[in-house]
Amino acid sequence: MGAFGLIEKKEYDAFCALYLEKAHLRNTRPEFADLVPGNYITALIGAGQYETLVSFCLERIVEIRQSSVRTDRSSSKYFIALSIGYFELKKFPEALQALRDGSRAAYQDISRTAVPGILYYEATMLRDERTKQESRKLLNARLRNKNALSPAFAPAGFLVGKCSGEEMLAQIDTHPPILRERAKAQALFYMAVKALEVEDLDGYAGYLEATCGLYDRTPAVTMEFEYHLAEICRSRMGG
Repeated sequence: MGAFGLIEKKEYDAFCALYLEKAHLRNTRPEFADLVPGNYITALIGAGQYETLVSFCLERIVEIRQSSVRTDRSSSKYFIALSIGYFELKKFPEALQALRDGSRAAYQDISRTAVPGILYYEATMLRDERTKQESRKLLNARLRNKNALSPAFAPAGFLVGKCSGEEMLAQIDTHPPILRERAKAQALFYMAVKALEVEDLDGYAGYLEATCGLYDRTPAVTMEFEYHLAEICRSRMGG
């Protein structure tokens, strides 16, 4: 089992410690191949090390920008993680700005909807209708002239009201098994967000529980930002 197994077992602090000690060996020692920055930020979120998360993401963003003068190699995942860190530290303007910056990153998920999706979540939590509208605008732009029936676009379509929760789940059901469960973590989390939006607190709690419950059969859902956000939101409710 590679080092990512520590994340799948929710041994986040152990992964973080191993990353700091052994990451420089990842290109020469196969057992340390999983000690990459992307996995480190996942572990930092899981461990609740938000100040370290913010510092690391800022450093990575600067490094990438300095090393890509001719070609933009920025990655939205660092902006998303940066936003999550800021949000949990209650630095809300900085969290929203990180996502705005991330929406312009060169490298994003296939549908380029991850950033505006997280923006929708944060706007909902903050009851910020202006930012929520900004998110919808980005999501609709991503959906325009795209195959809206593709499972990759299902959460975006759901957030802007182009499909129901049941239709979204049916779309992502076409994924292969592990990808399907990871996509389901995203879908159920956004169903929780939508429930909260209309003050359906029972539905909100239920969808958070369903998102977190995916872990029992598919630990790989720990790869998804939305899974960790569901864990954070559930913990706020005392779950």
